[in-house]
Amino acid sequence: MASKNLIAKPSKRGRPKTISDEFIRYLFRLKVLFSFGYRQLEGILKCVISKYNLDAKPISFTQIYRRVKKLKLNIKSKKRTKERSVAIDSTGLKTKGQGEWLRKKYLEKQRSSWIKVHLAVDDKTGEILSVEITTERKTDASQLPKMMKKMKSLNIRQVYADGAYDQIKCREAICKAGAVPFIPPRKNARLKKGKDGELVDSYRNDDILYIWELGATAWKQDLGYHRRNLSETAMMRLKHFFSERLSSLSFKMQKQEVLMRIQILNELNAVKLEVVTNQ
Repeated sequence: MASKNLIAKPSKRGRPKTISDEFIRYLFRLKVLFSFGYRQLEGILKCVISKYNLDAKPISFTQIYRRVKKLKLNIKSKKRTKERSVAIDSTGLKTKGQGEWLRKKYLEKQRSSWIKVHLAVDDKTGEILSVEITTERKTDASQLPKMMKKMKSLNIRQVYADGAYDQIKCREAICKAGAVPFIPPRKNARLKKGKDGELVDSYRNDDILYIWELGATAWKQDLGYHRRNLSETAMMRLKHFFSERLSSLSFKMQKQEVLMRIQILNELNAVKLEVVTNQ
């Protein structure tokens, strides 16, 4: 199947490509799955061309690297008529530095570096619907509005997130998308009042009054806040199936690597759901 789509179609402008973007995407998928180097990808490309006697000139490993860098890897989800509920959270993937145990054992002073991956996960299917990849300095709350804009057409009705997203801009972004925010207020939260001292009609005020009256545990149980933990499950799959460390060095390629990981996870998840429904 991969060999049929190897040769690129002629383009109108610029130097014509000998290898198609689809096959470059296939090679990059192999790299992410099996931790191949780019020289190994060059060898795979040459083997496919020689085995099937294709009329195409192989490209070098540096050209493969540049082509991978320009690939458009987007997370696309199928539209459904049924309502969705989403769990949002973030995790970190290391880019350099040893593991925590080795750093403590040998008292290394070099600070480990990582990037943050912000995920929006369908709590029923486990599919990752949206992702934002940032440096470690970006806060969780700053990325939620961007993720909600991407998911406007996915018929989302509930959004579960932790206390880090307890900000006005996050709640407004969720409400604009037509969803209800389930975010626990902070311990020192206060009711929002209007100019004349009256209580503002908002989900946050309702949550604060509920917690003051019955407690945070009852609030979590009655509203099903435990479903937020499914975002942690998606993060565990992302790290355990591949690795908690990225092999790429530049931030652009790190983003490409994470996006390809998520695409593979979503495809495997779709196969699992199809098998379960056919049983």
